[in-house]
Amino acid sequence: MRIIHFAIIVFLFSLATGCLKNQDTQPCTPRTVESELPAMTKYATDSSITTTSDASGILYQVIDQGTGATPTLQSTVRVNYTGRLLNGTKFDENFTGANNQFALSGVIKAWQLMLPKIKAGGKIKFITPSIQAYSCNPYVPSYVNNQPLYFYVELISVQ
Repeated sequence: MRIIHFAIIVFLFSLATGCLKNQDTQPCTPRTVESELPAMTKYATDSSITTTSDASGILYQVIDQGTGATPTLQSTVRVNYTGRLLNGTKFDENFTGANNQFALSGVIKAWQLMLPKIKAGGKIKFITPSIQAYSCNPYVPSYVNNQPLYFYVELISVQ
């Protein structure tokens, strides 16, 4: 019986250390807006998004300006949204009403910069360079880490 327990422990240890060895050990180097702009522009063109460029490097299109309150960093906002990688893969979405209310100061910089461009009731599409999203953040999934991202956001309410 001890041999079986020992074998299981050795197996689990080798599995765990093998996974660690397979992880990317290269340091993450933040990408520049300039290096990501061609891919961002291509995504906008391919997706028929007519964009304006923000000084931060974010490409955006206001779909509906809205008529309610304009959010600030001190606001709590309620939104519906979709997030995609530039290859079209959806990595996040919330149109259910659950967990879609949060402090604007607690989200990525791109959201802090883009949501004040619309009012409650408004809708916006934006493509953000990685530096305004997750950049080299070891606490986010690797598939969004250091990647330009697309978001569609409906600003439901502002408090």
